[in-house]
Amino acid sequence: MNSTSRLRRTLVVAVAALLASGALSACSRSDQLGSAAIVDGKRITSEELQQATRDYLAAVNNPDDSKAQRQILQQMILSEVVAKAAKDIGVGVRTGTVARQRDQVLQNVGGKRAALVQALSQQAQTTVAPSQIDQWVRYRLRINRIIATLDPGGDPTSQVAADKLRDLLVKTSNEMDIEVNPRYGTWSPTQGIQPLISGGLSQTVAQLS
Repeated sequence: MNSTSRLRRTLVVAVAALLASGALSACSRSDQLGSAAIVDGKRITSEELQQATRDYLAAVNNPDDSKAQRQILQQMILSEVVAKAAKDIGVGVRTGTVARQRDQVLQNVGGKRAALVQALSQQAQTTVAPSQIDQWVRYRLRINRIIATLDPGGDPTSQVAADKLRDLLVKTSNEMDIEVNPRYGTWSPTQGIQPLISGGLSQTVAQLS
């Protein structure tokens, strides 16, 4: 299994584990001016999110900006949860390691960030802006090292590894204060960020159905 395949496999495990945890909730304080979300006091600004979305849409030539925006914001939040989980168990990833892994993955797609963004979008249904490739690679490496620490010597793609990762992410996210600006939707622990419906006040599609 090559590096890109391993990254795709662990991505699915990480996202499924966190979204199935039921540990995160949307709050109202993140409607502060300029905030897309606040994670443990750290602001993800609306401008940062919108710029990342513009860069992503330019790379994939996709007009569905609202969906991409929610997915990018969701990935930003997941990255913070995984970062805290890694720190809590003493797992670190060096900047040089991130750079080497990034270069290797980019080499597989001809060295172009836009090509990697397109490949991830098409093959792994992963929404990552070109400017966030390094952050995404660090996220992937943290997931791999968390699994290796929780289940040393085990199969990193096994159900045992997935269960241990899920348990850690549930514990970690329960300890975090995560708020999403209603402008971008509401946080669902099972479905991620869900859009609000015009005229539906704060109700999501699922709630109205």
